[in-house]
Amino acid sequence: MLMHYAIGQLGVQRTREASRSALPDAPVVPDRPRRPAALRTRTAGALHRLADRIGPVETAACHGSLSRA
Repeated sequence: MLMHYAIGQLGVQRTREASRSALPDAPVVPDRPRRPAALRTRTAGALHRLADRIGPVETAACHGSLSRA
């Protein structure tokens, strides 16, 4: 029983030591560059204009035929 307790404590201590900081020779992975928000805004605007052009002009005209059926 004492042996299991000692091994458990050793495992906990080693885990705590390893989690405090990265290894000194660990490779550093740079973050990916973020896409600018302006690009998303322009894309959203273009998609809205495209949807307005190809979408129905009056939504009442589309839903009117469904309500009569």
